[in-house]
Amino acid sequence: MKRFLIAVSLVLMASAVRAEGSIGDVLKQIAQNNLTLKALHHEGEAEVLDIRAANAPGGLSVEYSPFFRSGYSGVAESELVVSQEIQFPTKYADRNKQAKMQKAVGGKVYEKNRRDILLEAQLLCVDVIRLNKTLAMLGQRLRNSETLRQMYDKRMEAGDANILEVNKVKLDCMEVQTLVSEAQNERMLLLQQLAELNGGKPVAIDDVEIPKFQPIADFESYKALALASDADIQMAETMLQSADMNVKMQKREWLPDISFGYRRNTEQKEAVNGVLVGVSFPLYSNSKNIRAAKERRRSAQLQVEQARSTAESQLRSGYQQLVGLQQVLGHSDVKMMQESIELFAKALQQGEINALEYYTEVNSIYEKLQRHIDVHTQSAKLLAALHKNEL
Repeated sequence: MKRFLIAVSLVLMASAVRAEGSIGDVLKQIAQNNLTLKALHHEGEAEVLDIRAANAPGGLSVEYSPFFRSGYSGVAESELVVSQEIQFPTKYADRNKQAKMQKAVGGKVYEKNRRDILLEAQLLCVDVIRLNKTLAMLGQRLRNSETLRQMYDKRMEAGDANILEVNKVKLDCMEVQTLVSEAQNERMLLLQQLAELNGGKPVAIDDVEIPKFQPIADFESYKALALASDADIQMAETMLQSADMNVKMQKREWLPDISFGYRRNTEQKEAVNGVLVGVSFPLYSNSKNIRAAKERRRSAQLQVEQARSTAESQLRSGYQQLVGLQQVLGHSDVKMMQESIELFAKALQQGEINALEYYTEVNSIYEKLQRHIDVHTQSAKLLAALHKNEL
């Protein structure tokens, strides 16, 4: 028992002394180390480079055809064609614009995923702090139970306590030890999840106070600002702009590709030189490409509408839950509950109540304190989600 109590105390002391493991520090590390974000960055760069590579003219085409004739020694005739095919000049300008637009789309996709990953990390951090706070409370509770156990051992020896009271004290110590182990295991799992988000590198969360976020005084004003900066909506709107550009580009795809070059024909050592010029029109595929681009544009428009509807619904439901939780928190008097625990402990030591009465009352108070921590945590997580676009 003493070893267990010492171990818990050391953990709590370490958490109280170190201050470098704050949420802000963890989020900065994850923003730099997250493998998904690194992969998205490289994928976005690759898509832009693909468009620019496709926008470069093709290589020179060289064709040589020798002809042989019966009764003639060597090459009787030959044909040499050196040609270059280029697209209509406006197509190159369009693809330059498309590359810039794709870079913008990639940037919005990255920002959206970055926000979601950092929000996930932030919520995990708040849960770790909840467990830090729970462990601090359980540490205090365990120390009180250990003190009472020693006191009742002495009373038992003096014949001033019965076996039921002594067993009740011991059972409470066992229960608190179980709660501590469960909280430590849950905390370890959360830290493992944070390490995965941090590219496999471990992180430390040492805060014992649940973070405070900016309160929302006027929901309608807040909603307007939140929707204007929502990463999902901005990503969908950028994709719609890209779809609009694609429709315009497909409408200009009827413009011909142009080929030009040099041609040389020889016949029995006599050469004829000429110029090669040709055009090709995409007569059959262009109309279907335009229809496909328009369908993608309609899809992108619907995605913008869906993103707006989803974002507004999440804001409203999150705010309504937050209001309810804040009302619950307003009815909690933590200071009074902590003072009540001290008063019950004094009453027990002075013999005014027995151990059974003490634990009936005190355990009920500890349950209320834990419920307060849980509600406070849930409220903080809702506020974090409502402010997610500020990450």
